[in-house]
Order: sequence, then structure tokens, then C-alpha cells
Amino acid sequence: MLIIFHIMKKNIYLDVYNLKEVLTNDPRIIHLNELEKRMNNDDSVMALAYQKDIASSRYGDMLNIYSNEEVDEVKNARNALIKAKSLLYMHPLVREYLDAFQIVRAIYRDINKNIFALMDTDMCPQEED
Repeated sequence: MLIIFHIMKKNIYLDVYNLKEVLTNDPRIIHLNELEKRMNNDDSVMALAYQKDIASSRYGDMLNIYSNEEVDEVKNARNALIKAKSLLYMHPLVREYLDAFQIVRAIYRDINKNIFALMDTDMCPQEED
């Protein structure tokens, strides 16, 4: 039984490694990674991201201070955050990245649904130490 377990374990490792290689070389994932690099090197995107982070922090601070979303200061901070997020997400490079991200996310969701979600951890033998 132990020999069969080790053979199965080796086969699983090989299959997972092959899946990793296929994903690493998938043009959709390569494209997403390239877009991420371009986004991170784009000063206008980074400035918008920084403004969004400031607005998010301010909104969090206002919620901590007032604990009520109906206070004008909280409403103003929330509106500023919504505006900052909108400006960031409307940037053409960010929009392209988000579209590519949704495609890649669907790939990983399908992998999870079709492979990993089928696994029952109670079926797997426990490895001896």
C-alpha cells in the first residue's frame, strides 16, 4: 500500500508541475503579467493608485472617528474614495489589466472547480511521519 501511495504522490506532483508549466506559458497569463509590469511602471497609474489609497485611508479614519456612515465627514470621505477609484479604474492601462485579470481569474476558477473542488480530504491517505 505504501508503494502505491508513493507512486500516486509522484504522479500527482508531476501532474501539478505540468499544470504549473502550462499556466506559466499560457499567453493570457503572460499578457496579464506584462500589463501588471506596465501598470506598475506607469507614473500616471501610480499617482492615481496613491490618490485612491489616501482616499481609502481617510474614509477608514472617518469611520473610526464617527462610527456612522450618515455623518457628512464620512459621506464626503466615501464620495472622495468612490471618485478616486473611478479615476483609477477608468485609466486605459488599468482597464486593460482588469479585463485581462477577469479572463485569467476564470481560468483559475475553472481549475479549482474541475480539479481541486472534487477532492475529498477524507479520501486522501495520511502521510506517515
